[in-house]
Amino acid sequence: MEALSRNGISISGDLIVGDKVQNKVEKVENGGIGIQIVNGQERALLTASDKDIKAAIEELLKANDNNDQQLFRNKKQWWAVYKVLYCYCNYPSQMTSFEAKMKELEVAKIDGKRDLSYDSLSAAAKDVPMMATCKPDNWHTLKDKSDSYLQQYVVAEFLMQKLGIKS
Repeated sequence: MEALSRNGISISGDLIVGDKVQNKVEKVENGGIGIQIVNGQERALLTASDKDIKAAIEELLKANDNNDQQLFRNKKQWWAVYKVLYCYCNYPSQMTSFEAKMKELEVAKIDGKRDLSYDSLSAAAKDVPMMATCKPDNWHTLKDKSDSYLQQYVVAEFLMQKLGIKS
């Protein structure tokens, strides 16, 4: 099995330079690691799961509730996205790394009032401390505590359903 060593980190999986695959350990579409060189710049390739997650987040950002209001209303609701992706989709546990991943997926910038930031993530966790101690599939027991809890719950539920985590 070939592995690429870059800056002291070993990477195994597909390494793609232009259209040439240099390492055929696993296809990017099947969860392998892919790097594409574009104009001398390295760019990570999105895996199939990243594409599904990006599509689900884009749907979430457009979705309305039963009162025809946006489901995803403020930047603190990114915390629910963070928790779902961290708990169920092997996304980064560090909020700064999560923010970088969302920027890579090109979903972090929306309209100013709903843009992702580290500050909004860390502030949201303080608004709903009981949710910080359990997985999102248990949040149904906390949704009636306050509007902040309900806002996090509806985002997590929508995302888990779109990703097939919960039916």
